[in-house]
Amino acid sequence: MQEKTSSPVPSPGVWQQIKMLYKRVIKHDGQGILVPLFGIILIGFLNGYSATYTTTLQGGDNWKPFWLLLGKQALFLGAGILVAWGFYRFDYRKWGDPKVQRKLLIAVLILMGVVFIPFLGHGANGARRWISVPLGLTVQPSEFAKLAAMLWAAYRIDKQVKQRGIMHLFELHEWGQYKGLGWLWKVWAFITFQMNRLWKQFRGTPGKLHPNLLLPSAFAVPILYAVITMFQPDMGTAVLIVLFPTVMTFCIGYRKSDWKYLGVVFCLLIAVGYVLVRYTEYRWLRVVAFYDPWSDTTVNGYQVTQSILSVSIGGLWGEGFTKGISKYNYLPEAHTDFAFSIFSQEFGFLGVCLVAFFFLWFTKYGLSIARQSRDVLGQILAIGLTFFITIQAFFNIAMVVGLVPVTGVPLPFISYGGSSLVTNFAVIGILLNIARRNQYARKQIGTTRHLPSIGEETWHRFQPRS
Repeated sequence: MQEKTSSPVPSPGVWQQIKMLYKRVIKHDGQGILVPLFGIILIGFLNGYSATYTTTLQGGDNWKPFWLLLGKQALFLGAGILVAWGFYRFDYRKWGDPKVQRKLLIAVLILMGVVFIPFLGHGANGARRWISVPLGLTVQPSEFAKLAAMLWAAYRIDKQVKQRGIMHLFELHEWGQYKGLGWLWKVWAFITFQMNRLWKQFRGTPGKLHPNLLLPSAFAVPILYAVITMFQPDMGTAVLIVLFPTVMTFCIGYRKSDWKYLGVVFCLLIAVGYVLVRYTEYRWLRVVAFYDPWSDTTVNGYQVTQSILSVSIGGLWGEGFTKGISKYNYLPEAHTDFAFSIFSQEFGFLGVCLVAFFFLWFTKYGLSIARQSRDVLGQILAIGLTFFITIQAFFNIAMVVGLVPVTGVPLPFISYGGSSLVTNFAVIGILLNIARRNQYARKQIGTTRHLPSIGEETWHRFQPRS
């Protein structure tokens, strides 16, 4: 009897072999998120070298300014790695402890207050946002406030979700009983009374506003940080301080009955933002330059137009590493907020796609960490911290190509800046700690497979059976 011969199994292709090797090396999300992060940091180091070595032109062939800038960034890079390690070793569940949040609030408020002390605070370009420290370094507390605001929001959102299961737009607070706030409560009570009266006049139904109904406590500390930041002044950072907690609350979800009031709150914020921009000259000039930068290419629109030209000159392949010309005193802030313009000019459209790919890759792993977290605090923290990096990244990219007005939002891990770099590394440390706890939970249960989150388990348990 003739034996049947089995057909030979085709050998895997090159791409399949690479995927198999990657899965063999990268065993969980905590390791996976380090791969795009390393790529972004490497790009930032190379771009920082290219964008700053032109400082040698200031003194002939003097390389001291270049090594000074590069040394400062290397010092902050080392400090950032140490901070990331410290946050990695710190259990993220302790951020839900009121005592920890209270200590963090006091520390950040002290740092933000030191900025306004004449002999300690440092000013530049009409703003006072930094603290002078030894070795000629400066620290920007508002960068730390962005992260502290997110940690506070995650703590309060976690408490509200555990109590109510979903976000409520308004919370009841008996704040008028506190000493010194009685007069403010009376003013707010009069305003709410008039608004309820107008509502009944136009809609025919009684208004539901009450002076004790305030926005969720998750926004209390971020708004406080944002107000202090506005006095520095730094409206771009102030908006981000409030934006990140807002994104986190929307990820949790509001009640359906709150959506109509969300529209009212949004319109009020737009009105306040318009007043702050319209009646501050330099902010309004930035908006005008954003709307039509080519109408004034020598003063208000100079930075935007030079940035757009830098990006367009790069073409598909770019001019080559260190060969971009815009950094030679054509483009202001070429190594800080507009570092991406120099990178685009030297590495072209393909380099731009590579940076975008790395940040999207980072986002994929960050959201995967959130999905696998076993508690609400870990989920909302991982979501917020992931968007902390990616929102700033794509906002900066949009800024350098003229899609949004110019603000002081750096490109994470690429733009020159010590406080921003250290804060970003702190974000990475917390994300890695959440991933570490996820992996530890899998080992405790005794499986190496994907462990479903509590939300996934609940969804599966209550699925209608056919």
